[in-house]
Amino acid sequence: MTKYSLERDLYLYQQEDITRMEEIGGGILLLSEMGVGKTPETLGFIEKKNFQCPLIVCPNSLRLEWKRQIEEWVGKGITAVSTTDSYTKLQPIIESFLNGQKYKIINYETFRNKDCLEMLNMIPFDIIVFDEIHKIRNPKTKQVKGVWEFLSAHPNATIMGLSGSPIMNYPNDLYVPLSCVHPSSYPRDMKNWHYFMDRYCYWTMGKYGTYQYGSRRIDELREITKPFTIKRTKKEVLPYLPEKYFRRVVLEMPPDQRKLYDQMEKDLKILLDSGEPLWAQGVLALLTRLRQINIDPKIVGVESGSAKTDFLVDLIESMDEKLVVFSCFERYIHLLSLMYPDALVVTGEVKPDERAKRVKEFQEDPSKKLFFGTIQTAGEGITLTAASTVVMMDRWWNEPSNSQATDRLHRIGQVSAVEIIIPINENSVDESLDEILQRKGSAMQEFLPERDVTRLVVDDRRQRNEPRVIEL
Repeated sequence: MTKYSLERDLYLYQQEDITRMEEIGGGILLLSEMGVGKTPETLGFIEKKNFQCPLIVCPNSLRLEWKRQIEEWVGKGITAVSTTDSYTKLQPIIESFLNGQKYKIINYETFRNKDCLEMLNMIPFDIIVFDEIHKIRNPKTKQVKGVWEFLSAHPNATIMGLSGSPIMNYPNDLYVPLSCVHPSSYPRDMKNWHYFMDRYCYWTMGKYGTYQYGSRRIDELREITKPFTIKRTKKEVLPYLPEKYFRRVVLEMPPDQRKLYDQMEKDLKILLDSGEPLWAQGVLALLTRLRQINIDPKIVGVESGSAKTDFLVDLIESMDEKLVVFSCFERYIHLLSLMYPDALVVTGEVKPDERAKRVKEFQEDPSKKLFFGTIQTAGEGITLTAASTVVMMDRWWNEPSNSQATDRLHRIGQVSAVEIIIPINENSVDESLDEILQRKGSAMQEFLPERDVTRLVVDDRRQRNEPRVIEL
């Protein structure tokens, strides 16, 4: 049994979008803002049209998130996900035909591998969905050339492209996505990419090739792409959305991070088995280190990949609106500030007067898109309503502290629904923390009952266009 029902639980605007997709028929660009539910819409379209062999192509950090959403909206045991191992990457995809798994999920990097490409070309996909399609915007790369070759091998497949920010810099970013969904009008070659750039960009030749420095004829571009484009904004669908809603994103640690984490977890279990109580200083130190490795091993001085940091980088790249990021660890906020030096940072090291100055700058300066803060310092006493999306990279041990942090956005002055994104590493302390917070939250609910914004509310309000609460 699924958590949600595609027939019953989609919002009215999502049902309208699915009808619009049916009318478009062929190549579709779904360019709605992040947080309005593009994934359920896509699954609704796939199921309504009864596609038999759908392929989902997404950033590596979102493979397990797509699987989770498919399980919650369509069913469990019907999804095959490619592995991170270069030698066995497509083995689950091949085995899916024997296991009866309908949905196949791969990441963009798969198209760089010639052997994988040859194998994918032989599979009869009838719909191909490119999530975060702006990831393939440079036609000079091996990845885009692989995508073009793959799509040429599937001329009859329905192609969908999903993105909340299809133009990252200038209009020529849009050409590769357009060539994926409508190759007859936008051929998959460099010559036509140059024609497109000539028409919609101001550009010149630089030392390292073409250099774009402006846009033109955007109204024309919008009109000619309108017949196969669907776009919703948060403001447009605000009547449907709750004031505050959650998106949990399931991630898979890269092998080097997983190895470090498992070893630290083993050390912690050995210490606990020796009879040390959970509150002992040595146990708490190991637990803290385990949580730090879970978020990013670099903050404990170990060079390694990080599923959560990779996810955040992808998210920042795909957004054009303001974003707030919280963590319990000052070291992690410092690491992020090195990666994004223009971000505004508030931690315990920042003096109160300077904190107020940085908050004011974030609230009033449109060019300041990122705010990084610790839950302990930036989680109270300030207002961050200039943003409507917040990422909790890790959480504190009690829900009131976490809610207090997210309520920096969800307060008087906020004009949009607030989306709270919680990245969760599979098989990690994140899952244990979820259980702890839910258990503590149940006690709070009994004492001070209030609406639980993560609980699905199912009744006849959809027909009356009243807001419901659902994870998008």
